[in-house]
Amino acid sequence: MIRAASNKQLAINRMLPASCLLLIAVCSWGCSIPNMQSQQCSEASDNVKEFYSWYLGTDAEQRRPEVFKKYVAAGFPTDIPGNDESDPFYLSAKAPTTFKVGKCQIVDDSHSDVQVQLYWRYSDRNTDQREVYADTVKTGDVWQIVKIEDR
Repeated sequence: MIRAASNKQLAINRMLPASCLLLIAVCSWGCSIPNMQSQQCSEASDNVKEFYSWYLGTDAEQRRPEVFKKYVAAGFPTDIPGNDESDPFYLSAKAPTTFKVGKCQIVDDSHSDVQVQLYWRYSDRNTDQREVYADTVKTGDVWQIVKIEDR
């Protein structure tokens, strides 16, 4: 009788590592977060994010026109305004501290609206947030900003 119990225990001990690995694999697969954004929104959002990273991370004097051409459609005003005027990309006279790209909505096959959340941090406890929307259009195989608006 003791031998029978030992054999059962031995079989259970052998199955335990395999069962744990199977459980981990199932949980990892079940807990993964799928990308629910369309390919169009992913491309448009990535382009807007790259642009704002470059724009906010570069001094106005260092911004080159050829970089604007990559991200911004022809005809969009890219002149840097004076200190008392509103910047065309964040619609404020003061530059934000950071930003985050939010929701994207496809208008049609070649147009999308990308939400940009702008943040101004004044101290550890004082932060302002504002949203602007980048209207983008697909030109060739590149998404470009055609308009920034505050809604």
